[in-house]
Formats: sequence, structure tokens, C-alpha cells
Amino acid sequence: MVYVACCLTLALAWQVGHRGTSVLLAGTAWAGTVLLALSVAGGARSAVGLWKGLRATRAVSQEVLARGDSTTVSAARVSDAAARASLAGRVTVVDSKAPFAFTYGLLRPRVAVSSGLTTTVTERELHAVLAHEAAHVRGRDPLRALIAGLLTAHHFALPLLGHLRAAFAADRELTADRRAVAHCGTPAVAGALLKVSAVPGWALAVPASAMAAPDLLDARIAQLEDGHPPRLAPPARWRVASSVAGAAVYAWALAGSAALVAATPLSCMPVGA
Repeated sequence: MVYVACCLTLALAWQVGHRGTSVLLAGTAWAGTVLLALSVAGGARSAVGLWKGLRATRAVSQEVLARGDSTTVSAARVSDAAARASLAGRVTVVDSKAPFAFTYGLLRPRVAVSSGLTTTVTERELHAVLAHEAAHVRGRDPLRALIAGLLTAHHFALPLLGHLRAAFAADRELTADRRAVAHCGTPAVAGALLKVSAVPGWALAVPASAMAAPDLLDARIAQLEDGHPPRLAPPARWRVASSVAGAAVYAWALAGSAALVAATPLSCMPVGA
């Protein structure tokens, strides 16, 4: 997108410099201007999202380390369950009375489990929680969530991507539940699901995947009852209509920009092409 923005900027500058500002009234110039504006705005939004995501991930990693709980009972119990879930060395027990567990970290995800969780759930339910989080770790879901957020922010003219992003997050949670059921059984997953609370406030800003997702509770319970994932709600009509309009604008802007660049004797292609 940086390359496209540079090409369009040079083309528009050349057209204005050689033909005057009246050229901006032409359709191709309008198309180039619109595409340039969309590219710059989308790039800025995704850059801010990336910066916030990286900053939040670092802050949560430091918070988890600061809140680390090395008490014998909690550490020993979680260590055993982590080994069974193939998460040995990747689970940190944090000092908190609230029962929660979540996966964080982009390149090498880790799992944070509260000490309150270890005293709230049964042994089988603890295994179910970590089996669920193990699915997020293997799928590098925090990283995928960040990328999905960046794409949604960049292509803000296509609000349907917001729905697809939510559908993707829901699918990852339901998939993690199914894998936990396969390892620990439905009763253990159901029991853990009803006991685990949402991600704590200090971790809300980080791209993470958690055992507790309040907005998906009904869908997850329905999956446990029926044995297969439920059909998620379709996108709102305004999202579909706005995205169709946005796609039309993108198509017009791309076609007009291509014509603008082709009519400008400034090569954006490599020499000799």
C-alpha cells in the first residue's frame, strides 16, 4: 500500500504541475485522490492498531510476571495439568482471587491462570481449561486476532469485515471447546465454562483468547448440548449494504487510479519493464 500511495502521489503531483489544478476535476484524478485517501487513512488506522496491540501485549506480559504466584499448591497443581495439555513451561499462575485463564503473546503464546481458578474448579475441569487454552496456543490465536483486527481497521470501508472478524473469533472459541471435550469430556468443559470468569480488566486491551467469553456463552453451551457448533447470527443488513457500496468505491478508485498512472509519464515500474 505504501508503494501504491507513492505512485498516486507522484502521478497527481505531475498532473497538477504540468496541466494545472483543473486536472483535479477529471474523473481519474478524483479516483486517484479517493484511493490515496483510503490507503493513507487505512494505513494510519492499522499502524495505530499494531502499535496498541504490541504495547498491550508487552504490558500484559509484564503484569503477568509481576503477579506471578509461585505458591506450592497452585504451582504444583497447574504444572501437572499443563503437562497433560502439552503446555509444560508455558503456563504462569498469577495471584488473583478471580477464576480466569487466558492465552496471550504473539510469536510464542503463553497461558495465564489465576490462583483463584485452581481453588474453584475440580482437577478434571482444570485439565479442560488448559486443553482449551492449548488449542489457542497451538493456533497462535492472539497473533491471528491481531492480524484480523489490523485488516478490519485498514479496510474500514468494508464493515462486513468486522462481522467476519467476530465470526472468526467465535469459531476459534468453539473449536477450542471441541478439542477440550475430546480430551476431557463434556461435563468437565461445561463445569469449567460456568465457573471461569472473563479476562481481568488489566488484560482487556491485549490480543488474547480466553476460556470465558460472555458474548459467546449461549453458543458454547448450545454446542456442548448438541455436539456440533451452532449457526451464528448473519451479518446486519447495514454491514452488507455498506460493504457493497465500499467495494464499488474501491473498484472505481482502482480503475481510475490505474488510468491516471498509465497517463502519467512517470514510471512507477522498474526500469526496463
